[in-house]
Amino acid sequence: MLFMKMAQVRENRKDNKGFSLVELIIVIAIMVALVAMLAPQFVKYVAKSRNAVVTSAAEDVLATAKSEFALIHLTFSSNATSGTIKIGRGSGTGAQPLAVTLTGLDFNEGDDGNLSGQDGFAKQCGIDSTKKTASDYEYTITVTKQSGGSPTFEMRLTRS
Repeated sequence: MLFMKMAQVRENRKDNKGFSLVELIIVIAIMVALVAMLAPQFVKYVAKSRNAVVTSAAEDVLATAKSEFALIHLTFSSNATSGTIKIGRGSGTGAQPLAVTLTGLDFNEGDDGNLSGQDGFAKQCGIDSTKKTASDYEYTITVTKQSGGSPTFEMRLTRS
């Protein structure tokens, strides 16, 4: 009798391999519900981090522009009373490298010519041209010449 019960227990164990279809459907439904709740938060997090790259770069450019004006490496173009510096991603779709555009301003540091123009200014600001971003942020720094004093700087955020 004891051997028969043990054999029956072994048979029951053989029949209970794996999960039933209902159990699998319940687990999948729970996973779908969790993904549906967490996906919007993940998308917001990714967008926030992409925009933080451009914001950090804009703050670096503003600080560098102020110091380069003090060192007379960044100057107004001839007869210009104001200029702009735009910081954002390059043109095109998808992730693009950060771009710095000078309008009404000239940059020239040193006689060797290694750091001059827009690319030289971007390098001086620490902008890595290989680093790409898909941010829709664009910052514009407006530099206005003041009579007899240092220029004023105003930074604005725009979304492209």
